[in-house]
Amino acid sequence: MEEATEEEVEELTVLGRVTEGVRKAGENPGLRNLGALALFFLASTLTYSCYKVYRKATSGRAKRKRTVNKNVEVVERLKNFFPNERDSLNKGVLKGISLKTGYSQSEIVRKYLRYKLTEEAFTLDFVADMLALKKASGLTSGDIKGILLETGERMFKKYGTLMTNLAGLTQSGMERKIDGAGKFAKLMYLADLDELVDKEDGSEVQLKLKETFGATDEDYEKVRITALGADEVDVSSLNQMIGAVESSEVESTESSQSEEQ
Repeated sequence: MEEATEEEVEELTVLGRVTEGVRKAGENPGLRNLGALALFFLASTLTYSCYKVYRKATSGRAKRKRTVNKNVEVVERLKNFFPNERDSLNKGVLKGISLKTGYSQSEIVRKYLRYKLTEEAFTLDFVADMLALKKASGLTSGDIKGILLETGERMFKKYGTLMTNLAGLTQSGMERKIDGAGKFAKLMYLADLDELVDKEDGSEVQLKLKETFGATDEDYEKVRITALGADEVDVSSLNQMIGAVESSEVESTESSQSEEQ
């Protein structure tokens, strides 16, 4: 809202200057000639129109729209290669996406990783796709480390601290925390892959992720992904968290009913 207000104030300021310029031009004896005055008015109108076009193109809404469009371009171009055509993915494809969107190789990989974390099941194909993307982009272990850490920070802003005891939360709150725990567990799994990131970098990523999400070693063990399936089902202990909450709710309901009787 503040940004929109500033834009409106600036637009009114420019309009006022243009109007004042036209008024003074009319008072100027040298410009009282009708043709000269009309020419000056047209020039002022053109200046104001150009300003409005510039403001529209550089507004917050326009910038967000361009970012969304570029993100869609990244996803649409890359998902055609996964999983069946991943061997065809090469540096030329990534360079083409970079030229069209203005994103660096790291930004492209980070944005596609976030898309996959949100929209796709965490399977063997998921991991194979990320390894192929790393190879095609030519990114180093240090680059991947930065991507995992930045992704973790963004996820934390959305989901908050890791919670393994979900009792007392609303249904929507429980779902959000389980989703956040899933993202955390997946990032931790990726950080543990030597093919994706060197062991030293991976250990540093895992330590930083636990600090970011406020997770203890015990918390991590509760949500840790120990194996991946080949189908579209996440193999992790997250379902146990759901089951534990549901079981707790059932016991609480039965206890209340017993007391009423």
